[in-house]
Amino acid sequence: MLKSYLSMPPTVWRMTVAQGLSMSVMNINIINTGLAGALLAPALWMATLPLSLQFVAVMMATLPASLLMARFGRRPVFIAGVCIALTATLIQGLALIRGDFGLFITGSVLLGLSHGTAQFYRYAAADAVAIADKPKAVSFVLLGGLFAALVGPEIAYRFVGAVDGAPYAGAFFGAAGVQFFAFLALAGLDIPPPDRRAASGRPLSAFFSTATFRLGLVVAGLGYAMMSFLMTATPLQIVNVSHLGAEENARVIQWHVIAMFAPSFFTGFLVARFGVRWMIVLGGLLYGLVVVFALAGVSFWHYFIALFLLGLGWNFLFVTGTTLIARIAKPVERGRVQGVSDLIIFACVAIASLSAGVLHSMIGWDGLVLSCLLPMGLIMVMLLATPQSRLDAEKDL
Repeated sequence: MLKSYLSMPPTVWRMTVAQGLSMSVMNINIINTGLAGALLAPALWMATLPLSLQFVAVMMATLPASLLMARFGRRPVFIAGVCIALTATLIQGLALIRGDFGLFITGSVLLGLSHGTAQFYRYAAADAVAIADKPKAVSFVLLGGLFAALVGPEIAYRFVGAVDGAPYAGAFFGAAGVQFFAFLALAGLDIPPPDRRAASGRPLSAFFSTATFRLGLVVAGLGYAMMSFLMTATPLQIVNVSHLGAEENARVIQWHVIAMFAPSFFTGFLVARFGVRWMIVLGGLLYGLVVVFALAGVSFWHYFIALFLLGLGWNFLFVTGTTLIARIAKPVERGRVQGVSDLIIFACVAIASLSAGVLHSMIGWDGLVLSCLLPMGLIMVMLLATPQSRLDAEKDL
């Protein structure tokens, strides 16, 4: 297994480093944005609005970013995304110093646009390898999140009071510093620009008519949405309701992120060995355990175990869903197909994140957790409705 990873092409390695740096910034935001929003927002229910709008911006950026990559290549778009992220995090820090909620939202939205381009790191890696190695390439890129799980929470926690009179501002300035290293990974990226003289490929309707594409969208979209839904509300629950403190919150999120990405050492091999169906079932079972532990109590360890299992389930579902989407598009079709796919996936994520803060204030933590049973059920219904014979027949379309 280690030999297989070491033999990955340079593009996959660069995408893995870029993913780790991007996720480090995202982790800092997940940990601190809701809490910073609670200080700046005119009403408590608006505390998660900056983070939620960040996911909306990710959704809005995915299709334009994909089309720009199809026209100009991935490298310039990836570098532009890093520039936007650097600007955005500086704006967020400045907004906290000034106490300006509107400016903080602006920075959060810009950061979401940047993360919209970073979502294509995994596709860039998958495009660089053969069909049989696509699950391994996707899971290898997600390993970059393991670095993020170690670095992001440390910056988020240790830089909270770095700027006198402006709690959390230092964490966002620290996130800006992380972005400088992303240039090193992306500057040497060697991906040939697309051949714009080629035919445009099949229409999008041809992909929506395939069971593989539909299942990949449902698994990746709803799996990611449930993770975002609970993760957005968790800092508010831990700090503002259970009064466990900023350090406990950082540790819960840190180990949640470790659980999201550490399985990527072997997820790609599991997909290749056992197939997508069993990986989806396993991801669904883990999400079921999340509900059990999240409802069992309000101590640190209840949150810790629930969020850890949530990270594991997300990894299995997201890698599997991405693999299904990535393997059916030809090179000339990837710009449109991957862009539309991520538009739909992050529309689900944005809706989930937007509703998390409101529902948490209206129905509480228990109601929030129980509402996750609906998308979990939809994933299982979709899986049962998709026969293995269809997936096998569409593998080489």
